[in-house]
Amino acid sequence: MNITESIMNEESKQCKKCGRILPIKKFRLVKGQHCHPYYLSQCKEFEYKYQREYLEKKDMVEFSDNLEILVQRKYKEIKPERILDISEIDIIPLGTDEIFVKLMDYKNAWISNYGRVIRFSDSRYNLLQGGYDSYGFLRYSLKKNIFLDGRWIYKTVPLYAAKAVVEEFIVNPDKENNSYVWHSGYDKEDCYYRNLYPLNQEQYRIVKNHFNKTGNDSEEFIVKVMNDIRFKPDDWSKRAMRPTVCKRGYHGSENVDCTSKSYHRWCDMLNRCYNEKFHKRQPQYKGCKVCEEWLNYSNFKVWCDQNKSYDMPLDLDKDILWKGNKVYSPETCCFVPHSVNTLFLSGKKSRGALPLGIHYDKSKEKYRAEMSFMGSQKKLGTFDTAEEAFAQYKEYKENSIKSVAEQYQGQMPDKVYEAMVNWKIEMGD
Repeated sequence: MNITESIMNEESKQCKKCGRILPIKKFRLVKGQHCHPYYLSQCKEFEYKYQREYLEKKDMVEFSDNLEILVQRKYKEIKPERILDISEIDIIPLGTDEIFVKLMDYKNAWISNYGRVIRFSDSRYNLLQGGYDSYGFLRYSLKKNIFLDGRWIYKTVPLYAAKAVVEEFIVNPDKENNSYVWHSGYDKEDCYYRNLYPLNQEQYRIVKNHFNKTGNDSEEFIVKVMNDIRFKPDDWSKRAMRPTVCKRGYHGSENVDCTSKSYHRWCDMLNRCYNEKFHKRQPQYKGCKVCEEWLNYSNFKVWCDQNKSYDMPLDLDKDILWKGNKVYSPETCCFVPHSVNTLFLSGKKSRGALPLGIHYDKSKEKYRAEMSFMGSQKKLGTFDTAEEAFAQYKEYKENSIKSVAEQYQGQMPDKVYEAMVNWKIEMGD
């Protein structure tokens, strides 16, 4: 008879934890790789009870009275030009505050702060029904503009309503890690933006367990979970939240490569908006600002990694998608080749009060129209009035922008191409 058979033939054993004498089958047999088989000294019942107590204690959430709230609940500022006017469409809003905003990377689609989607097709606006996946999450099927095999193309992909609402309406304090969305009351069908919370995996687990036990998932509780260092990623620290760049921007993580291209772009963006010395050299940037989400470098880096796609020099541009835009944000910015970016320089500093592209030739006492592109000047003629000169400049410049757009079609996101072919030059630009 071997050792295992001998142990199995024992009829009973006393539990050292509860003191009871129990049948041997009430104890767990351990078969170690490097030791002889043996029964644990405590019975299965006590072992289970101990494990339950340990797990319950582990999941108990008690916050310090001195918990510092560094991350607040915030919502995005929506650019009015992105909002679809549904007053002339046969669509009834779910609430007085429901708005549909343009999904910049999808083809002719808008999402509302309630999670509903409108798509323009067949010469009309249609409210999509969507469907639910096996986990009960609402999703839609839309065409997204993606970079694949060296070109920008449209590909049909699922759009999850809750994640899309978070992306468009809620400031996500940690886009790299907050890939989970908590629905208030654990109601997966409720995609109203004020009832959604972007969380990381551990934060989501804590909130869900607490809700299952207590029924409490108040905003106050969730915000505390979001700020408790116990539920933060390992690379998070209070120091990384300090605004060290232009007294506005902070790293958001301890693992930041300050020599990277994205970091230098981020610093340059902040200096354009908040550096008074820079404004003396480039006054056109006065009044510009960086969105709340991008004050965190780690968030900006996530966007850069998702949007870089060219094997050529790229500029971060905030003016092409929305004319006159003053805000750097994921919804308003794009990467474009440097040659494209130079097409939209206004030259206000040098031209004075004259319209865009116009200079007064004192020697001829006439107005000269000319276009600047990549450091060279293209003379378009001289005219008796500034209005005549501007008309010539407007026609030539708009055609030039369309021509460059056609040249780069497929090499730039479709949203950039569309903005360029529809670009209009105005007298007051």
